[in-house]
Amino acid sequence: MSTPATASPPLKRRKKLPSDTRARSVPFKRPFIRAMLGAALFYLLLLGAAVSLYAFLTHRSSQGGILLAALTLGAGLTWLVSLYLRRKASCPLCKGTPYLDNRAHYHTKAVRIFPFNHGTTNLLRSIVRQRFRCQFCGSPFDLLKKTARQRARR
Repeated sequence: MSTPATASPPLKRRKKLPSDTRARSVPFKRPFIRAMLGAALFYLLLLGAAVSLYAFLTHRSSQGGILLAALTLGAGLTWLVSLYLRRKASCPLCKGTPYLDNRAHYHTKAVRIFPFNHGTTNLLRSIVRQRFRCQFCGSPFDLLKKTARQRARR
């Protein structure tokens, strides 16, 4: 059988891109960067307090106790500032807070590393890979990807 001359050629199917290239850009990156820096400082102070506690328990010096108290106080204050900064970073699509957990329902594609909750996992992934997935709407975001407006300016 011959095909009629008016038949259109078969459509080519688009290849599905990997999820890394399908990530959306974040239009306002400053709240996310501030939240990451505040959290990184908090985790460093927490690690310093843990090491200082170990040193204080093994050596029992007064300088170790002062250092332990200072690092613990600094970690507490930094945690409060970090909490405020993480609350200000909101998802561009659903307006949820991807760096904090609440009692809302999580998306099926939300990622969680076992000992941490979804918000802390997003925060750690943002610090290490500059990417995160909103746990409420499931959209992947790339903090290094330029927005359409930034690409058009070139």
